[in-house]
Amino acid sequence: MSCWHRRVMDTLGSWLGEIRYFYKRQLASPLSPQAQALWHWLMWKANGVFWQFPLRLSVPEIAGGTKMSESMVKKARAELTEAGYILHEAFGGNKPAGYWILSCIRPGTVMAPKSQGKQNQKGGDDVYSARNKCKGD
Repeated sequence: MSCWHRRVMDTLGSWLGEIRYFYKRQLASPLSPQAQALWHWLMWKANGVFWQFPLRLSVPEIAGGTKMSESMVKKARAELTEAGYILHEAFGGNKPAGYWILSCIRPGTVMAPKSQGKQNQKGGDDVYSARNKCKGD
């Protein structure tokens, strides 16, 4: 099996596991349907760029992709941030914001392909520690 093929399978396996744990977390502390939709859309976008973070996205882009109003996107984003599902950083002006998806399997760790290993694990912890901690860690 090629290295590229293993990397895709590792990421896909992690992606499916993350979705499974996402729904396990919903049992204890459910998110609004809009926050759930935003989380899934961000997962889809992250997969499309091979899990390279931060995702640089504008609110109008997210609103168009999720079919939500811009105000609803901001509410869903705040809910996901508060619940520890994502990190969000505004870069000011008209620049797109940065988004990092936090693992549902390993709360507080930024998601990354398994093949990137320790480098992203450390980076995820550094990014995470500089921002709000997840509830329930």
